[in-house]
Amino acid sequence: MKKTSSIVIALTAAFGLFMSVLDTTIINVALVPMSNSLQASLSSVQWVITGYFLAQAAVIPVAGYLSLRFGVKRLFLASLIFFTLGSLLCGLSGSLGLLIAFRVLQGLGGGALFPIAQTISNAAFPPEKRAVATSIVAIPVLFAPAIGPTLGGILTDAFGWQSIFFVNVPIGILAVFLGLRNVPEDNLTQNAARRGFDFLGLFLCISGVLAITYAFALVSETQPGTESKAKPRGDIYGWGYWPVWVLLTIGIVLVIAFGVYALRFSRDPVLDLRLFKARDFAMGNMIVYLFSLLFFGSVIAIPVFWQQIHLPHFSATEAGLVMMPQGLASVAGVAISGRLYNRIGPRGLIAAASFLLIIGTWRWTTLTNDMGWVDLLPWLLVRGLGFGGLFVPAQTLALRVIPVAALAKATSLLSVVRQLFSSIGVAIVTSILVQQTASHAATLQQTSHDPVQLISQAGTAATNDVFTFVTLGFVILLLLALVLPGRPKQPKVEQGAAREAKLTEAALVAE
Repeated sequence: MKKTSSIVIALTAAFGLFMSVLDTTIINVALVPMSNSLQASLSSVQWVITGYFLAQAAVIPVAGYLSLRFGVKRLFLASLIFFTLGSLLCGLSGSLGLLIAFRVLQGLGGGALFPIAQTISNAAFPPEKRAVATSIVAIPVLFAPAIGPTLGGILTDAFGWQSIFFVNVPIGILAVFLGLRNVPEDNLTQNAARRGFDFLGLFLCISGVLAITYAFALVSETQPGTESKAKPRGDIYGWGYWPVWVLLTIGIVLVIAFGVYALRFSRDPVLDLRLFKARDFAMGNMIVYLFSLLFFGSVIAIPVFWQQIHLPHFSATEAGLVMMPQGLASVAGVAISGRLYNRIGPRGLIAAASFLLIIGTWRWTTLTNDMGWVDLLPWLLVRGLGFGGLFVPAQTLALRVIPVAALAKATSLLSVVRQLFSSIGVAIVTSILVQQTASHAATLQQTSHDPVQLISQAGTAATNDVFTFVTLGFVILLLLALVLPGRPKQPKVEQGAAREAKLTEAALVAE
């Protein structure tokens, strides 16, 4: 039988991942139609997003652990089937309760695809070529959020909110077929099949991650009964809501307990924290985490500005189309950084990308409430190049010396904390936007008597504050880039891979 090429294997993994990433943003524009159709409040319908998000957070930490027992290909196909079946059932749902339940099913499948797709893609390439693998998987991660609102708006307006779920069904079936055909067969050892489940580790890890994730999600959730025509989204709970801090405290205690247990008592932990002993893995993860916080915060803030603050307001489809150039530019940045990684190295690429992000984001700190989107188009392109140019070298740095046997746990560890930092980014940006809008409105009230202009001007000033925060974050990324390794040398990469294999062998292979 002819061996499947590494490129085809990576593209198959990325194709499966694309649906999951797309579904994190495509549904946002359909919340109001869902609310009207299902005769439920907007705050209740918001659980369609929250349930999906929490299901992802629950399965990501254990995806690598489960793949070592049941096989990477089997888990990849099972995740695609769960996601596709969940999508079909979501579209057929006639009540909010059923819709939320099936979104959880969909999220369980979609969440596992994050680390598993990265594992499949990186395992298909030798360490010195993993920048290519990362580039391929980065495309859906960066491009799908850019087209999600546009596609969601078009489908919802033309065919109803159910269509945003039904569209996944034929794509999911095709992804399963490609997975069966292209992903290499699992080669599980008898020791792997006989491994026992670490139930205590599973409980501590999943419970802690869920508590922290929901705490940050709760910060930006709408309070029931606060929706009105003037405030269609209502008031958020914010940081002053006491359950946020209770959940955070419980989650942090559980995560610390898991860390002690995993490092001191477990021979085969769910998440192998000992991987952080490798400097490149630790530094790459640090860059990815901060990048995720800033990226997802920015992705939330820009559509809000166009749809709710700018005068005149943009429709969801128009706002999505405005974001499209940034997504296309990010794909270009991915391609460029993937080709240049071995020539320039992570330090130069991440520093250059951070510089582009500083320039492109700084322009967003001087917005006016009536400016044309064409004025911001060049800066969206610059930001897109920066996003694509930073993601690839950071993730390649983290995974380049990880042996194949450790990839499943390494990608799970990277993915779960990235998910947490994405939640933190959304919570921080949402709270800054709400609090600063109220603060600026109180100041502007003395000079402005038009309520529409007042809210728009206050919201614009708050958006400028948000992007000032994001710009400072990219400055920190630039400073971190200066201490990263330079151009990788082939012999050192191979020696590093062998050294990391020895460091992680005891934790990853049952004796």
